Amino acid sequence: MNTTMDSKNRLSKTPYLALPCCLMLLISACQSPSAVTDYDINKDFSSITEFSQGPSQQGIKNDDLTDQRLTAAIARQLQAKGLSLSDNTQSGSHVVVSHFLTTHTKQNNPSFNIGFGTGRISSGSSVGVGVNTSIPVSGRETVEVRVTIDFHQQGKLVWRGYDTFDAKGSDSPQKRQQDIDAAVANILSQYPPGQKGE
Repeated sequence: MNTTMDSKNRLSKTPYLALPCCLMLLISACQSPSAVTDYDINKDFSSITEFSQGPSQQGIKNDDLTDQRLTAAIARQLQAKGLSLSDNTQSGSHVVVSHFLTTHTKQNNPSFNIGFGTGRISSGSSVGVGVNTSIPVSGRETVEVRVTIDFHQQGKLVWRGYDTFDAKGSDSPQKRQQDIDAAVANILSQYPPGQKGE
């Protein structure tokens, strides 16, 4: 009799034990990075130790504040990773960082088109930061930040990444700064790529 009761008690507790596990999985899924990256698996990213800021490739010419926020956020993230700011573009360990801005309005339409682009610099290596973004006046717009690293000496792209976030015309300057900082940090949290096999 006691065995039967114990069995029933264990079964009755099962849903309560499963609930926390499900919640933890849901929270983990929500916290997963939304940035998308791709890279050359044969590239030794540890050889990249220097960077500089190159000319911006902007789709939006009048949004200088967003441009400045992105430039500063990218520099902070790269320096935090140990890369040094340098003008020695001829060094084999140097990359040049650039970015551009474009906009895509979502409003009430669940689908939207995203255009990508990369900037190349005539000498040295290049890092392209592609950004689909703007500070909207009204409605809702999606801001997509795309980071592209290109080693010009090799003539091919070796790493790229992008992320998206929504912005509203009513967003404060502080909110816009936070969104840009978070997107750039999310992208560059995946640079350099992990160990082989990951």
